Amino acid sequence: MTSRAIWELGPLVASLTLHRCSSRQGERAKCRPSTLWRLSANCEAGVAQDFYRQGMDSPTQVLEWHKRGGGYFHQGLCAAHLAGRGWGLCVKDDVPVIPSGSVLVKTPSKLLWIAHESQSADVEEPLAPGESLPKASAALRRRLLTALQSPDPFVESMHPPDTMPLRLVAGSVSSDAPEAAKRALKGTSLLNHTLSLRTKLLKAVQPDLEKVKEKEAHWQACVWAQAVIMSRAFHVPKDSDRLVLIPIVDIANHAPTYKSANAEFRDNADGSISMVASRDIAPKEEVCICYGEHTNEQLLFCYGFVIPENPCQGLLCPLQFPDTPHRGELLHHSLSDHRRRHGRNPAAKAGPTLRRPSKLEPGSAEMVLGLKIFGLSEDEAQDLLALSVAEQHQALKPSFQEWVMALSFFESWRAELPRRISEQDLVPGSQAARELQQEAEELLDLAMTEVAAQLPLPLYLRYYCFTRPWLRLLHFLRAQKASLETD
Repeated sequence: MTSRAIWELGPLVASLTLHRCSSRQGERAKCRPSTLWRLSANCEAGVAQDFYRQGMDSPTQVLEWHKRGGGYFHQGLCAAHLAGRGWGLCVKDDVPVIPSGSVLVKTPSKLLWIAHESQSADVEEPLAPGESLPKASAALRRRLLTALQSPDPFVESMHPPDTMPLRLVAGSVSSDAPEAAKRALKGTSLLNHTLSLRTKLLKAVQPDLEKVKEKEAHWQACVWAQAVIMSRAFHVPKDSDRLVLIPIVDIANHAPTYKSANAEFRDNADGSISMVASRDIAPKEEVCICYGEHTNEQLLFCYGFVIPENPCQGLLCPLQFPDTPHRGELLHHSLSDHRRRHGRNPAAKAGPTLRRPSKLEPGSAEMVLGLKIFGLSEDEAQDLLALSVAEQHQALKPSFQEWVMALSFFESWRAELPRRISEQDLVPGSQAARELQQEAEELLDLAMTEVAAQLPLPLYLRYYCFTRPWLRLLHFLRAQKASLETD
């Protein structure tokens, strides 16, 4: 099983694996078809849409180009425009079930865009946090910019969503990211990571910007190219140094988990890449691949969409967690042990996340653990590392004072989220980002109620008397009511 290009996203020191992003979900830029794939001679800040085609554009031309180039497309498949999802691959309604193991799409090596990390020119630093193949990514970006001068149907089919955070904050080359776009990401870890990505991209392309006359047009082209790589590049095979853009396969939409996907990739001995049915696929059923079992935060960063009731949950905190050696190591080991005990992937590199609470695991558990370690000195962390796992677990149990600190922290985080934003005030393309903020609001409310339930009434009232929001008392009373109902 191959995977998409790995992009890691974390609270500055912790990282979170991200794979490819190319869903057709979300809003689409409305562009002028006659000028889509040329650098406009008078491109200003608002004309960046020239690089983003409408979601209704048919992939017919790229399918024909793929066939002429020796590609294979299963006769039982068709490209269909799906309500709320854009274009996708579906099984026709007049064909029998496509059996598991059937080759759905096969793309020969001559149609693939391939960049090897070891064969690419040096770059100063990765653009995205934890970017695993920065040299290969830069090589593909340069090739995309060159291809814009005379695009083939494959290049013309590349439509990165305008809901991607990078697109929201791109702005003009001569000014900072728009304040309205920053507001759309405020209160999430994506704000700092996206602004950092924009800054690093601008630095990477600055030498080229100094050489061209139409700097604004070139900047918008660079943003488009970076968005294409983030949303479409595959890391194939997973452990190789090869970053690949694959025609037709990127039409397939996302399945939230590998188990729910009905197709997967195969890297063939002849250099071609196939998409193969991983189970029987019924007539009229959509063909979906799993871009990676990602949270909505991860999906939005690279794909520009979120999934309601996403089974892969977890919200990263914008707080900078320990980056000193012993505290960082203790945080990593403690999170791995916590996730292992609750049946989740212990090898995940994500920092502390806020989750929806369950009967087996409090939603605030990782955050409270992170805050506990955040308050330790390096010497204290070193001493804890010398203990057994069981002794560490006992020593890291929060005290009442630390529950109070956690409650205060969650309320501070909650206050960072914008309130009462009307539909009219939303930045174009920012609806998915607003949905993420609403998810953060819900999870933080649940976390505050959960933490309040850990405090005895006298301690909570003492805390409340020295603070102002009535919401704290409401959370406590709600927790007490739930406790009485349970009893």
